[in-house]
Amino acid sequence: MNLVDSSGWLEYFANGRNAGFFAPAIEDVEKLIVPTICILEVFKRVLQQWGERDALLAVAAMRQAQVVDLDSRLALLAARLSAELKLSIG
Repeated sequence: MNLVDSSGWLEYFANGRNAGFFAPAIEDVEKLIVPTICILEVFKRVLQQWGERDALLAVAAMRQAQVVDLDSRLALLAARLSAELKLSIG
């Protein structure tokens, strides 16, 4: 499974210099999970920068993968796993 955070999605949608790095994970929707918080963050930023039509298209693309609700239990599990693996969050 793959998870791309909001900054990766935004880089991909903007065709930024690191878009190619995120493309394989984003385009393999069978193995991709998308937390609902990423949908919120990407929709908000794309809405601000490019407008509602593009924001809705971005969300439609994200929803091609498996969308996972980030509840408090999952948030705590992710935080613990991040600490154990010495990953950065936020």
